[in-house]
Amino acid sequence: MISTDGILITLALIILIGYVGDYLFRLTRVPEAVILMLIGILLVPIGHIIPIKYVTLLRELAPLFGDIALVMIMFDGGRKISFRTPLSSSGLGLTLATLDVVIPSALLAVIMYSFFNWPLVYGAILGAILGETTTTVIVPLATRLVISDSVYNMIVIEATFNSVVSILLFYLLTILLTGQFSILSYTRYVISYFSIAVFLGLVMGMLWLLALNWVKSTKAYAVTIGIAFLLYGVVDLLGGAAVVAVLIFAIIIGNHEVISEYMGLRLNIDEDRLNVVEDELEFLVRTFFYVLIGMISIISLYYALLALVITGLLLAIRYIEIFSIIKDSKTSTLLFALAPRGLTAAVLASIFLNMNYQPYSTHVFLVTFMVIIFTNIVSSGLLSIMVKTKVKSEEQKVK
Repeated sequence: MISTDGILITLALIILIGYVGDYLFRLTRVPEAVILMLIGILLVPIGHIIPIKYVTLLRELAPLFGDIALVMIMFDGGRKISFRTPLSSSGLGLTLATLDVVIPSALLAVIMYSFFNWPLVYGAILGAILGETTTTVIVPLATRLVISDSVYNMIVIEATFNSVVSILLFYLLTILLTGQFSILSYTRYVISYFSIAVFLGLVMGMLWLLALNWVKSTKAYAVTIGIAFLLYGVVDLLGGAAVVAVLIFAIIIGNHEVISEYMGLRLNIDEDRLNVVEDELEFLVRTFFYVLIGMISIISLYYALLALVITGLLLAIRYIEIFSIIKDSKTSTLLFALAPRGLTAAVLASIFLNMNYQPYSTHVFLVTFMVIIFTNIVSSGLLSIMVKTKVKSEEQKVK
């Protein structure tokens, strides 16, 4: 029998592990995702410290945490989409974000079908999941780098939109698994699926701006996130694209200053407090997923080798993509290094695992687990080399 005490102790342990992972990341610069997943492996597959019954319960909670994570990812991504961002940097960032997801999805669909006899849709889903580059690593890092505003904007836009495109393509592909579709019926379904979301996202966003103008509550930051969760639940119940509704809502909230100027409103949205609440929720969700993935993963040479090959393919795609579009060598080298997979990939892989399209759900989950580790190690190594090279060149200039 599962006791309440055992559940609370397990959850508390995961939260404490999150803080340990964050501390070790700051101390060693080893990516947090790698640290947390390795701790998860030590706790269960190797150490058997946490009983399997509690791990099973945590796995059953994964869909709930998955929905929370998707809301937070789309809400954060939408708020970063500014109407005031220059078209040059936003256009390039959007292009890179789309290519990051679409090209791996198409290539892996063909490769997994040709060499492993996977149906095309499952290979495409694997590519859509692995096309994400994590904002939780890239955006904080970009903030600390000495780079121009245009490059910074491009990096943030690419990382933000990348997660959005990955999630949208994932859901578009999983729709194909729910039944037999003709091109016409699929098109109609997708239009209906998105129309509900766009309409309700716009309506809720504008109504909430008007409500904020009227209420002027100091707690509006917390309620705003609550409205995002409410919107997600309602749209999902109505059969719409809930993540799109949250994205539209977040874009409106993120551009409240521009919209309020146009509409003559006086809004009271405390961005700093909103960021604090959002960061704490994201920390809990991120810790849960990384540790859980480590706990329920299978250590297998087969999956490790397959993930290593796919990691090489992803890096090759990014290299060709970056260096063919961006001519400045320093910028292109930096962007190439910023390619770790993270929270969005972990969440989508967990969601797909719970969809239970076996054996492909398990294959996708375990490959994703290994690719997250490999890409974070490679990215961390490349960035360390870049920093050391820069320090040496500066020392030579001083001499």
